[in-house]
Amino acid sequence: MKLAVEQFLPSQPSMVGKGQPIIFVHGNASTRAVWTEVIEDLKDDHYCITYDLRGHGDGCTADSLLTLDQLVADLEAIRTATGFARIALVGHSLGAFIVARYAILHPDRVDWIGLLAMPAERTEEEKASAATLLNKLKQDGVSRTMPALSSSWYTQAFTDAHPNALNARLEQVLAIDEAVFLQFYALYSTINVDAFLPDITAPALIMTGEHARGCGGDVATNVARMMPDASVVVFPKMKNGILTEIPEKVAQNLREFYLGIEAL
Repeated sequence: MKLAVEQFLPSQPSMVGKGQPIIFVHGNASTRAVWTEVIEDLKDDHYCITYDLRGHGDGCTADSLLTLDQLVADLEAIRTATGFARIALVGHSLGAFIVARYAILHPDRVDWIGLLAMPAERTEEEKASAATLLNKLKQDGVSRTMPALSSSWYTQAFTDAHPNALNARLEQVLAIDEAVFLQFYALYSTINVDAFLPDITAPALIMTGEHARGCGGDVATNVARMMPDASVVVFPKMKNGILTEIPEKVAQNLREFYLGIEAL
């Protein structure tokens, strides 16, 4: 499929599959590649669209005054360029914030959304911890700080079976320009979606790992309760890396959610 218009885009989107269109939005210090295995299980039923956020992968340069609404405008540019009037959206971590905000600003464009590993209802202690981590990242550098946090990504069983997984993820993080990483982490750590979640009218599927750092099972359950039309799936024993550890289960639940909506 050719893009419908010539215009500024944050990156050239990758598009594969057939059926209902879904735009997938990755998180901080990641790229569109994180969706590869999920899309492999969905492309026979969905037209799957991915792109890189500013400063990530093939994305354009990130502005110093980075905002959530700027990232939402980038997503709308991708949607416009594909020519689809209505789409589904699936976001992970920071990508989930972008998707949630898009659903508020462009409700007439959204069929349904998937919010994966999205923090909400942050406590004062969690906010203080995030601020402390940001300062540490600035002072000690990303390369010295991030390895200590890698245990929050994957389960021990997964890293035992895939001994190179943590190094591969660290390499992905360190491939992002440090200034860009800090910009995005500062934004991610201060976004508050609580106020507008109740106003999202699109059907929503909330998914996360039971023990995901900052966005575990209890958080996902509370997010679903805050929204008028939301379902929740919590993967037992999983952490933040559900797109890497269990992509087939993520895809299966997205497919079942869509089929349930279609059956109504």
